[in-house]
Amino acid sequence: MNKIANRGVALLAAGVAMAGGLAVAAPASAGTVTTTTTCSTTGPIQGLNVKACVDVTGDLVRVYGIVGALGISEPPGTPRNVGAQVSGEIVGGAFLGSGSRALSIWNNFFTVEGVTATVASGSTVRAKVTITPGPVGPGGGGTPLPGPTSVSVDVPVAY
Repeated sequence: MNKIANRGVALLAAGVAMAGGLAVAAPASAGTVTTTTTCSTTGPIQGLNVKACVDVTGDLVRVYGIVGALGISEPPGTPRNVGAQVSGEIVGGAFLGSGSRALSIWNNFFTVEGVTATVASGSTVRAKVTITPGPVGPGGGGTPLPGPTSVSVDVPVAY
C-alpha cells in the first residue's frame, strides 16, 4: 500500500512539474489588445429586457444583442416567442450587416449575434436590436405591445 501511495505522489509531482514547465515555456505577448464592451441601457422593449452591445478589439467590432425575461416567471406561465434582429452600421456611413434569431423566452436570456467587421479608427458604430412579435397563440408574441420596438447604442472606435 505504501508503494502505491509513493507512486501516486511521484506521479502527481511529475504532473505539477510538467504543468509548471509548460507555463514557464509559454511566451509572453508583446502587444496585448484589449476588448472594450459597451451596451445600451437595458430597456423594457416589448415586455423583455433588451440590450444592444458592441465589443471593440483594435479595429475589429462585434455587434450583438442580449434579450431576455424581465423577471422570474411563475408557473403556469408560458414562454414568450419573439424574433430579434441585430444590425450594425457606421453612423453616417456603411451598413455593416445583421443577424436574426427566433427566441422562446421563459426565465432565460439569449445572445443574438449581429455582425463582426473591421472598422476604421474615428468611426462610430451603431448597434440596434429590434424585437418583433412571434406567432399568435399561447406563448406567442402576437400583436406588439405598446411602446418602443428597438434599442440602440452608438460607440466610437479609436485605436
